[in-house]
Amino acid sequence: MFKDVMLELTYRCNLRCSFCYLAPDGRLNRRGGELDAGDWSRIISRFKAGTRFYLSGGEPLMRRDIFEIIGFIKKSGSSFGLNTNGTLLNAAKAARLATLKPDYVIFSLHGSEAVHDRLTGMKGSWRALMDNMKRFVSLSDHSTEVIVNCVINRGNAGELAKVYRAGRDAGADRVVFEHLQFLKPEEAAVTSTMLRSGGIITPLLENYGADAAVINRQLAAISRMDPHGPDGRSVHFETRPLMGVKQLELYYNDVISPVGGCARVMDTLNVEPDGSIRLCVLYGLKAGNALTADLKKVLSLKKKHIGSDLPSGCARCCHRFQLFRYF
Repeated sequence: MFKDVMLELTYRCNLRCSFCYLAPDGRLNRRGGELDAGDWSRIISRFKAGTRFYLSGGEPLMRRDIFEIIGFIKKSGSSFGLNTNGTLLNAAKAARLATLKPDYVIFSLHGSEAVHDRLTGMKGSWRALMDNMKRFVSLSDHSTEVIVNCVINRGNAGELAKVYRAGRDAGADRVVFEHLQFLKPEEAAVTSTMLRSGGIITPLLENYGADAAVINRQLAAISRMDPHGPDGRSVHFETRPLMGVKQLELYYNDVISPVGGCARVMDTLNVEPDGSIRLCVLYGLKAGNALTADLKKVLSLKKKHIGSDLPSGCARCCHRFQLFRYF
């Protein structure tokens, strides 16, 4: 039924990124309300073998029982990937993670050393990330796809080529640039009353803007770079969504409306740290608890409130777009 299950294992994090979607409503580093490993095991067992689990947070490596939870996924016959800021993946954890053979590990990188440290709010975060990513690449021997993910925002608009170069030189398999997800208050205001009743997860940013021409030039510059990493492999360059300079200008500096539908919302389930099922990645409307909810009814609820006609709150949701691969 649900092919992809996103387990938001914790809202704790050792960084405080300036663009974090958890910060505006106070969820970042909120204490309490986290299921224990046993409960996560029961949730995992409700899905058929072959389900793809995506482990996120917050920072999932903040959990002391993270490897116990991963063990349950492996025993269930399903696969997993993990998103991390990379700072906590020390030698012992990197070695243990590599032996569990995740499908992928996503490392969040957002600029050169100075810019990344400023955006994450922690001096030394860039160095720790780069060292740990290189360590993991050497340990996994490319049995796991190593992905660098960069959230494009006005704080790093001129740094994108540096992000690609750093990821390439560290041995990543691909570097992905995703545009910041946010809503203008007027866009959120016309979202249905039912969806708004649960809260809109996407940050509401009034008067937010970025230099579209700079972003466009940076992406174009990457497309002309040598894609070969230190071992001679070609390191992929991807972005989502694909936009030209005029579209970028509208995206960052105007009011927009979504066009088309979203197939992914019917394939994906979002589970919060306390087990609550969220309607989708964007909306806070709850659909029961993953320990007990009737998953068929959850799917029906998704169809009823989102379906094929997208609410205005989906305007900048990258999840409904396919990744575009430049090379």
